[in-house]
Amino acid sequence: MDPNGEHSPLGFLPCYKPAGATSRDLVNRAQRRLRGEFGLRKLKVGHTGTLDPLAEGLVLLAIGSATRLTPWVLQHGKRYLADFKLGVSSESGDLESEVITQADVKLPTAADIEQVLKDFHGVVEQIPPAHSAIKVDGQRAHKRARRGEDFEMPKRRILIDSVKLISYEPPMMRLDVRCGSGTYLRTLGMDVAAACGCAAVMTKLIRNEVGRFTLDDTLDCEFMFDDDDREKVSPEPMLKYLRPPVEGLTHMPAINLDKQQIGMLQAGIRIAGTPETPAEPLPEEWIGCIDQVDTFDRNTDVSDCIGVDRSDASSGPWGELVSILRPHGKLWHPLRVFPTTESITLRG
Repeated sequence: MDPNGEHSPLGFLPCYKPAGATSRDLVNRAQRRLRGEFGLRKLKVGHTGTLDPLAEGLVLLAIGSATRLTPWVLQHGKRYLADFKLGVSSESGDLESEVITQADVKLPTAADIEQVLKDFHGVVEQIPPAHSAIKVDGQRAHKRARRGEDFEMPKRRILIDSVKLISYEPPMMRLDVRCGSGTYLRTLGMDVAAACGCAAVMTKLIRNEVGRFTLDDTLDCEFMFDDDDREKVSPEPMLKYLRPPVEGLTHMPAINLDKQQIGMLQAGIRIAGTPETPAEPLPEEWIGCIDQVDTFDRNTDVSDCIGVDRSDASSGPWGELVSILRPHGKLWHPLRVFPTTESITLRG
């Protein structure tokens, strides 16, 4: 049973984070408001990937026991629209620190940029910015950077599906990027600019997609950050935007479970079964690259699948999530189990 109680909300809440807010603050404010909306004393809320304060767009919150699904949701690709100003630099790589203009720099042509972008595909090495939340020797890098400490950021292998030049009116460059979790977009823009012979600063970032979730799905959370009216309510119930947990896992193969198998999994007993092809699979080239990438959770495995209950048509085309499963010989072992009575079926 969900430790929050049998009738606690469970699922994913796609939120539109306004620029200037931190992802942690969004989690805290959403948690407080959801507790009030459901009359709960406790409720787990977490995010499935942060956005920098200067960025805006989709932050997918995990609600209730859906927080246990975050490592698998992070396998999804994310899509961004990122604006950069070429010929300038800053310590943070964005507008958070002083912007310095490069002297006598020759800006690239659109053709130059298009040619360079061909090298940014698949597994790519990236050095995250010092002004980031990554921990170095147990401390947040951005805190050490602000203290003026001298330290080295470790290289990481990331996964990029596509980078497209959307517009270029020198010195402004706009990129459409689809990439894996853990990719720093300001670093990507700086690396692209460096390959073109200049520097760059990210001026704007919008996250448009996380897996199958898009901006069209989001709850606009601007109202949560009205500190002059902390009790300001959403124009619509937040519950309306809550999506079933299975919708965050449609990239995984699924086993359709019968009542006996559901009972076995809830008792911790392994089952036999043949997974179906994922409803919305990851790009094929990603599957072969995941083991080469440093930003995927090593507690997950590309062979993991989900067990679903499709006996109730009202639960939608993907069914109701019962378990995360991992192969064990010829059987499937339950890694995470979710009692079906706990699920809230929404927007099937």
